Amino acid sequence: MSRGVRGGSSPLTRERCWGAALVAALFGCAPAPPPSAPPPPVGTAPPAEPEVPSPVVVEPPAPAPPPAPAPAEPPAPPLPPFPPPSFAVPFPHTAKPGDGRWEPLVPAAASEPALLYRAAIHPDRVRPHVHVALVAVDLTRVAIRAVAGTRQPLSSTVPPEHRPGVVPQQDLADLVAVMNGGFMTRHGGWGMMVGGEVIAPPKDDGCTVALLADGGVRIATQAKLGVAPEALTAYRQTPPCLVEQGAVNEALLGGEKPRAWGMSETGGIEIRRSALGVAEGGRTLLYGLGESVTPRQMAEAMRAAGAVSAAELDVNWSYTRFFLYGPDSTPDAPPEVTATLVPKLKHARGEYVKKPAERDFFYLVRRR
Repeated sequence: MSRGVRGGSSPLTRERCWGAALVAALFGCAPAPPPSAPPPPVGTAPPAEPEVPSPVVVEPPAPAPPPAPAPAEPPAPPLPPFPPPSFAVPFPHTAKPGDGRWEPLVPAAASEPALLYRAAIHPDRVRPHVHVALVAVDLTRVAIRAVAGTRQPLSSTVPPEHRPGVVPQQDLADLVAVMNGGFMTRHGGWGMMVGGEVIAPPKDDGCTVALLADGGVRIATQAKLGVAPEALTAYRQTPPCLVEQGAVNEALLGGEKPRAWGMSETGGIEIRRSALGVAEGGRTLLYGLGESVTPRQMAEAMRAAGAVSAAELDVNWSYTRFFLYGPDSTPDAPPEVTATLVPKLKHARGEYVKKPAERDFFYLVRRR
């Protein structure tokens, strides 16, 4: 009968425990590994990888194209020559030596051409006494200005103290010449404005002598003038233009008497007349004073001299005037008349510079 052992273990059990203790002593106790995830069911796709957004590529702005170059302004046309070129006489049979040739009238500096030149023309085919004296003015060196007379043109709005009728004091030292203005109010009611004051309103069919703020002069029918009011320093109207756009007024070419341009008390049209014109390019201002001429002859004479536009100013013996001025021999005295364009022009001593004029006039001054 075998002997059992109570309260103890068998040798095999003690061996196994001893082995386990030895392993634990050598390697220590390690935690149990985590349970592995169960495999996905058959036929199921593996979970998708999380999407990573693609980086946003910001393109730098394209460089702005260089600004287009501003269009070049066309070069200003060259100034016409001064003095103007000689001109052809219309009727060699009645012409006088020197007709059509410009000669100095008012000198300038030694190295410069004269400020004013003069010429003559005989515009009648058979009568040699019919002639027009002409003056050419260089508007780049001489300015033209207007003055209302103390009485003419008539006005119900401009007070008398605004109409002194003389060349302003500040212009006396540079005064070159004085020339007559236009018709009295009762002969057409033509308009005038000076320094922003409208003495008489303009009429659409009047020929307007417009003095511009930039020193230029434009002569045209009022309805065709095309000048903004703020660009004007003065204007004076006359009967319809003698010459416009290089052509003689058609109303002067017929057989009827051109009453609108004035006549003598007896109805004659061959009288003393005056005119103001502008040559091509605007540099040269032209004044004409004619003896025993018709309006058409006056127009033809101005056009022959180079005027592309021309207005008739006053008429008859007493009202047509062109005076040259120089310093008085007395210190600090106003300038005085030194010459007249043609002989026997009626005037009073000191008129326009000291004695007020009843009728409007233009005057010329040297530019500073």
